[in-house]
Amino acid sequence: MYKCKFAGLQVGSYPGSYERNWTILAQKTEELILRERPYLISYSELMTAPYFGTIQDDKFFSYAETMNGPTVIKTTEMAVAYDVHILGTFFEKAEENGQNNYYNTAFICSPTKGLIGKYRKVHLPKLQSPSLSTDEKYYFEQFGGGGKEFPVFTLDNGLKVGILICFDRSFPEGWKALTVQGVDVVIVPTATFGFRKDLYVKELQIRAMENNVFVLGVNKAGIEQIQGEPSARHHFGNSCLIDPFGEVISQLEDEEWSYLVGEIDLSLAASSKGRINWNQERKPEIYQKYLKNYLKI
Repeated sequence: MYKCKFAGLQVGSYPGSYERNWTILAQKTEELILRERPYLISYSELMTAPYFGTIQDDKFFSYAETMNGPTVIKTTEMAVAYDVHILGTFFEKAEENGQNNYYNTAFICSPTKGLIGKYRKVHLPKLQSPSLSTDEKYYFEQFGGGGKEFPVFTLDNGLKVGILICFDRSFPEGWKALTVQGVDVVIVPTATFGFRKDLYVKELQIRAMENNVFVLGVNKAGIEQIQGEPSARHHFGNSCLIDPFGEVISQLEDEEWSYLVGEIDLSLAASSKGRINWNQERKPEIYQKYLKNYLKI
């Protein structure tokens, strides 16, 4: 069974400009690669911008880029230069049907193939609570309506990787859509904060166990406040790598611009399926009675 090393770079609070943010990200990436030589690195959600979902302000549309913009180009160049797979994230602008649509997007680059593909966040939160208020629908749903599929990407070594972005992690249907496609690792880039800290790692542990997959959760870390936001928010970090038994391999706390590294050993996935293969125990023909408009997967 194949073994390789995965890493997560826990992006810190936005330093005030795209250029400064990219400089820090590139420096930390180089440091991580030289020290650990991972096969894949993932960043946190919306790595090129502050988290702007807490308020409605059209000025934040200026952070949006196309797939052939600087972030995707520079990330692809790093993947080739350092001989590493990289999962990047950004605020995507796409011209579709004669209008600009906007997405919360992640993409994967290969050192040999360049850009492999992209995933657009499907579930977009609009929440109001004392510790977590956000309206991503304002930025991503009023135009394109969010992502419409759960693709699986094959890395150079044959590993199959799926992506769920932040709020997506709390919908079991997305996980199952990936695992029935034979995914080995699910990567979850997040920029979460507030009350969701208490269950962040536990939720990913349960998802790993009940789907027999490795899970790499990469959260944002640090204190951040944007203009117009009534108070600062604390992105609690807690990035983690979890094996298919639901056991934590590696975990961070809330250190900004820190990273974790851990081994992906597919023999553990086989062992977990030998204990209970959850996909084999499913009863989709029964679920259909209650989910009439749900695609059978």
